[in-house]
Amino acid sequence: MAIFKKNRQFNIKPTYQKDDTVHPEEDIQSKWQALKRTRERKNSILTSPLYMVLFLIAILVLLYILSGYE
Repeated sequence: MAIFKKNRQFNIKPTYQKDDTVHPEEDIQSKWQALKRTRERKNSILTSPLYMVLFLIAILVLLYILSGYE
């Protein structure tokens, strides 16, 4: 009954083919995610932009007040 015999399937990979075939889009996306993780700001109140602006305004007000004593 060779008619019903199932063909054999082999998982043969060429020697020049890499084990992990990564699509270029996935590779770019993983690099972007890694870059985002390294560039994350620390959650500190001293480095927040709002605090920096308030600190600059306070310095300017202090200079304005101290310039009146000249």
